[in-house]
Amino acid sequence: MKVFRIKSLSVLLVCVFLLSSCASVLPDPSQIRTEEERIDARNKCIAMYTAGGAAAGALVGGLIGGDWKAAGIGALVGGGFGFLVAWGHCLSLYSTLQSQPVAGYQQTARQVGYNPSQGDVVKVQGFNVTPSTITPGHTVNLGGSYYVMAPEGSKEMKVTETRYVKYYDTSKSEWTNLGGVDQEITAAPGLRKADGKFDIPKDVPEGKYRIGFKVASAGKEDTVERDLVVKKGTASLNTNMASIDIR
Repeated sequence: MKVFRIKSLSVLLVCVFLLSSCASVLPDPSQIRTEEERIDARNKCIAMYTAGGAAAGALVGGLIGGDWKAAGIGALVGGGFGFLVAWGHCLSLYSTLQSQPVAGYQQTARQVGYNPSQGDVVKVQGFNVTPSTITPGHTVNLGGSYYVMAPEGSKEMKVTETRYVKYYDTSKSEWTNLGGVDQEITAAPGLRKADGKFDIPKDVPEGKYRIGFKVASAGKEDTVERDLVVKKGTASLNTNMASIDIR
């Protein structure tokens, strides 16, 4: 039992080292200027994480299984799962989200019934992912709206917009968070519209996914998630985004 614990700890330490090494040399999305550069950055990012996953899997098989056959099986398992994990870690290269103001403080306050006595308020009014069923290698559109409000006199607020993706692991019957991207902005109180896209790589396995949108400011946050089914041979038809109204 003691030997097993030592091996397990060794595996854990090596896995942490491999993944942290990947993260330390990830491409910077803000420095990408062309589509060719984006594709190259994606390939490098995915390669780093899938290689790390395969190596970690081999170590798990070799150290715990005790032979090279077990190590080979571990590498296959680690590499296969690694792509899914890699996509989550490389999400900033596969997705975009941009927001812009559509209504000011007074208009938003009137139409949502905001009162300064409520203090700071963060609310995602709507969030859509279209289409809801897609073939690997295609793109889904993101669209939504949210408002941040504060007592009068607050001219600007620090806001964090987060997009993330989850995968339904049928072997565990639970959702696994693959990764997300935080985007910090400075915004005036009021309503904002947010639009973007999510590219679904052709190597992503079929299954159920969940794309989420979270907004946080002044210690308050709100989140909305939408389900997405990835299925080969499914026609991917983009529908028009619904207009966004203040409620």
